[in-house]
Order: sequence, then structure tokens, then C-alpha cells
Amino acid sequence: MLKKHKILFQISIIVIVSFLTITLSSCRENIITNENSLGNINEPVKFKTPESYSFEINASKITFSETDETQLNITNADIFISVSEYTSGFVSVTIIGDNLLNLYTTTFTNNGSSPSKKITNHVPEKIKVNFQNFSGKLKIRINRTIF
Repeated sequence: MLKKHKILFQISIIVIVSFLTITLSSCRENIITNENSLGNINEPVKFKTPESYSFEINASKITFSETDETQLNITNADIFISVSEYTSGFVSVTIIGDNLLNLYTTTFTNNGSSPSKKITNHVPEKIKVNFQNFSGKLKIRINRTIF
């Protein structure tokens, strides 16, 4: 009977240590707070649903291009793009629709936001972002148009 209790005790200790190890190792070191939704420097934060897409980055002297699938399932959309805390370089954003049609393109070389734009009768399938020595915060939002 004593041996059975000893084995159960050892199994319990193993389970507890395993649980603590998994829990502690899965915690992020740099938690993104509500005040800083842009996360770490030069690491984009993306959020995708069938009706909305967002791409945000806090950039510091980055040069690269990326084309991202939006996974949107809408044909009427509102676009909002902005740059804040700009210090250098430029960024261009192109929204590509079905049939590889360029639906919208804008370039930023300072702080500002894009003019209000609506996309109708096309699915915004991809976002192409081109950074050239860019430093600043970029936000891209595409949402289903609410009539």
C-alpha cells in the first residue's frame, strides 16, 4: 500500500512540474498592451477575419517588400491607411483585387492618412507593402462597407 502511495505521489509531482513548465514556457516575454498594439519594432501585427483586415507596424529604418493575403470575403470595402511618427524613407501600399487588378495605391513620405476610399464589386485579395528605409508607424485597415 505504501508503494502505491509513493507511485501516485511521484506521478502527481511529474504532472505538476510538466504543467508549470508548459505554462511558464508558453508565456510571451513582451506582451502587447492596449496602448501599444504595434508590438515590437519591425514586426508587423496582422488581424484577419472574413470581413476585416488590419496590418500595423512600428518600423525603424526597414527596407523590404511583402505581399499578404487578406482572406477577405467581401466585395464592398472601406480603406483606411495612415502613417504617424514618420522620420525617414517612404512606404507604398497597393491593394490588389480579383484578377490581379490594382484597386488602390498610395505612397507616404511623411505623416498623414490616405483619402477616403471605397472598393466596390471587387474582393481586395492582397496587400502589397513596399518599405524603403522607412521609419514610422503604418496602419492599414480594410473593413466591410456598412451601408
